[in-house]
Amino acid sequence: MFKLILKQHWFLWLMLSVSWLLLPHADTASWQRSAILGGHYWRLLSGNFCHNNFTHWLMNIAALILIYFCYNDRLSNRQFLQLSLIISGLGGYALLYGPYSEYVGLSALIHGLIAYAACIDIIKGRAKIGMVVVLGLAMKLLFEQIYGADPWIKQMIGIDIAIDAHLIYTLIGLSLAPLSWLPLWRNRSVQ
Repeated sequence: MFKLILKQHWFLWLMLSVSWLLLPHADTASWQRSAILGGHYWRLLSGNFCHNNFTHWLMNIAALILIYFCYNDRLSNRQFLQLSLIISGLGGYALLYGPYSEYVGLSALIHGLIAYAACIDIIKGRAKIGMVVVLGLAMKLLFEQIYGADPWIKQMIGIDIAIDAHLIYTLIGLSLAPLSWLPLWRNRSVQ
């Protein structure tokens, strides 16, 4: 039974494992502008999988699990992994031009995955649900940009919420959706 669950949902197990293992190592693996510019390029990716504390990790993992099970019938484990690496890499690079000196967490990546998956729904004939998700995500991002992040969540996780990273990663997810027409991305049989 466990073997079957592991095989069917390996992307989730991988994300859980990597982010859990990085939890006590945020100081050496977080996205830090000065460290990246000093040659620690792995931080462009690894910062997306680090967290400030257990509560921060748990909230992000819960959101990732929810998104995964909402879209795993339309995106394979391989596609989730490819998207996570591409969005994290591009987002980590884009953050070099943003306001942050340090960043940790899966939340921006989750925003990018939601944006991508909702656009795929629109492209592949599930326009109503895709538009509702894109509209909801746009409203959430607009609210954050106007009013700032929810102070309750900020207090709970112990760090500022990276609202600009949420916006940047969402735009990356939206811009990657046209790639769904490429054969590599259309192959749903490999999981």
